[in-house]
Amino acid sequence: MDLFQIIPTNFFNLLSGKNQNLYMNAVFEVFKAYEQGSILGMDRQIAQQVIIDYLEMHPQEEVDDLELDATNRDKANQILRRLEECEWIDIDVNNDYVEILNFRDYAITIIDALKAIGQDTMYGYEDENHEFRGYIFTAYSLLTNEHVEYAMVLDQVYKNTIAFVREIRKLDSRLKFYIRQIIERSEIKDLIHLLVNYKVELVDQAYYRLKTSDNVNKYKLEIVKRLELFQQNPVIMELIAREYLPKANNNYELAKVKANKKIDDMIDIYNSLDWIIDEIDNKNKVYVNTTIAKIKFLLNDDVNVIGKLNRILKFTASSIKKRKYEQALKQMKPLFTLESRQILAQNSLFTPRGAYAHAQPQYLQASTEVTPSNQLQEEFYKEFETTFSSDVIKKYLLAYFKTRPSIRASDILRNDMTDEAIMRLLYILIYAGDELDYSIVPLKTDIEHQKFQLRDFEIIRGYEL
Repeated sequence: MDLFQIIPTNFFNLLSGKNQNLYMNAVFEVFKAYEQGSILGMDRQIAQQVIIDYLEMHPQEEVDDLELDATNRDKANQILRRLEECEWIDIDVNNDYVEILNFRDYAITIIDALKAIGQDTMYGYEDENHEFRGYIFTAYSLLTNEHVEYAMVLDQVYKNTIAFVREIRKLDSRLKFYIRQIIERSEIKDLIHLLVNYKVELVDQAYYRLKTSDNVNKYKLEIVKRLELFQQNPVIMELIAREYLPKANNNYELAKVKANKKIDDMIDIYNSLDWIIDEIDNKNKVYVNTTIAKIKFLLNDDVNVIGKLNRILKFTASSIKKRKYEQALKQMKPLFTLESRQILAQNSLFTPRGAYAHAQPQYLQASTEVTPSNQLQEEFYKEFETTFSSDVIKKYLLAYFKTRPSIRASDILRNDMTDEAIMRLLYILIYAGDELDYSIVPLKTDIEHQKFQLRDFEIIRGYEL
């Protein structure tokens, strides 16, 4: 059936316009109360009160086309009328003359999807959405338990397998999002903020669990083995094919093909899991290494050549964004102008032959003279000599954890705002939860650094550290 024969043409009007945030928040609040109420619907007055309570807690919310002195009750009534006009809800009157509110069936599906999207953001999860082990364990349990409903079991295993793949794809897509953000961001505070969110949202909630507690390898081999046993047993395949006859227009051979294809698809998915996880590992390494490299680049002082190049590139990028190409080129031209030379005459190329002299051997010696070139070289080598291994970070944090169970980034930077301290914080973020037993919790306060403003975060000690 055509999608828009089910969904009304004005349904999505609610998601556009000035009041879209207000309408959607009202929908979520009413829907929450709706799910906790009677199966046959909720009293309209209850829905009205839910919206009034929300408006009182969020007085900054506005509704168009209302008088300035309109009460929250008037606003709630207008919101409910708008929901009914856009066919998100139905309001009927029962035998007791009570108005009953019900959400449309397609609206319920879309609200669930919008709630999932709203929770699955770079600002962290409200619920743990990446349930990798849940899907795989369900598939494993269905296949290993004794049963006779082979077709139903096969369908449920397939649904859980596809749900697992969907979560992997979401994780992969989110990784790509963070990698793109490195290119688009040019401020240290933004990059560190992204790294904190990346660690909390993806590494702690999804990636790390996929590699440890939600590791699917302990179930994968048995799942593949059971699926292959299904295919090798003609009795089981015949039972499944009979159940698939309605899906295959009562064609028995086509039903067998559908059953075999479904099993083959799942076996291929489970056999490719190692490769998929390796790809996610590579993207994780790319993101972490690229973020650190860019922050190192941005931390260079202006007296450094790299710092000067950084300023030139920033100026050029800013000018191009403002479409001031000629001005940018004019100001940059003196930096790269070569000395001009006149055309040489043929006679001027002649050089008289000189006396041959034996060249004395020369040996490279360490220069004791401090020159800008030597200083830059020393700083260059020092950059690579400075390391923050997991042992170094562990020793550093243990000094704080002797007297307290947690430490804030702002406490670490309070007495030391050097570039080295910033780099140490970065490696604290990287080693959290994966290599060392401590966790990161983002905070809403800011750190006033001498060069930039940084979002604070808390480092909480684990049991094994």
